[in-house]
Amino acid sequence: MTTSQLLNGDSYLRFRKELDDRGIVFSYSGYLNEAILTGIGNALRTKMEMEHTDAKVQRSVFSSFVEQVQNVIRYSAEKIPPEEMQAQEAADSGDAAATQATAAAEEQKALSYGLVTVGEYANGPRFVTCCNMVHAKDTEKLKAQLDSIRGLDRKELGAMMRQQLKDGPPEGSKGAGVGFIQMAREANGNWEYDIVKGATEGFDFFCFEAHF
Repeated sequence: MTTSQLLNGDSYLRFRKELDDRGIVFSYSGYLNEAILTGIGNALRTKMEMEHTDAKVQRSVFSSFVEQVQNVIRYSAEKIPPEEMQAQEAADSGDAAATQATAAAEEQKALSYGLVTVGEYANGPRFVTCCNMVHAKDTEKLKAQLDSIRGLDRKELGAMMRQQLKDGPPEGSKGAGVGFIQMAREANGNWEYDIVKGATEGFDFFCFEAHF
């Protein structure tokens, strides 16, 4: 590498080797939206089909991938919001339904930053991992939510999910409120999480991994 060259191929080779050593076959770090989710998801599904992966494992891995990436899209604390003009116009009109619908549509246009990996450990289990920044003030609530489903089997998680759907989404939820329950259920309870406190000022780094 010359003194004026910015590109360092060795660093990228080391990065690739680290991914290989950790069994990671898909890796994405950056801004996410539904279009990117669809693109990576199609590639993941194709790869599993080419490898003749068991159909049940395929479904579980793909479902977990979709749920986890959607969770990043909805809840990552790092976002690039869309233009707010239409939302403001709806609010000014006094139409509550229009305001809510516009806000939901604008939310879908936002870009959310996260990290996604899919791979297989040396001892066999496949894994799907997603990580994103969360507001530090929300960490304890997030931990409580996850600890409440830790250790539950598929049947228990299914019953909890049905009850949650019956009760309706909890306050602050941007979906049906069953995302983590669904992810844990697809992994038959084989999942874990980690939170790195103080990743940056006011934010913690949250990671969720499902094993298959």
